[in-house]
Amino acid sequence: MTYGTNRVDYYLKDNCILSANVKHWENYIAALRASNTVTIYKKEYVVNKVNMVHDPSNILLKVSVEPLRVYD
Repeated sequence: MTYGTNRVDYYLKDNCILSANVKHWENYIAALRASNTVTIYKKEYVVNKVNMVHDPSNILLKVSVEPLRVYD
């Protein structure tokens, strides 16, 4: 049985700001669960929601983010 690519898409509101294929899927999921923030293009975001969509050939994670607000 051959598997397709596993992909993750990061959305800020309705705009996809990053889409990437993930090779080491289990490690990626573990790291995403361990942290509530991600850094994309040198900007930090808070993870709001993670949806997993899958079919027999691939898995897609749709991750909703919002900018991290730092308070002084």
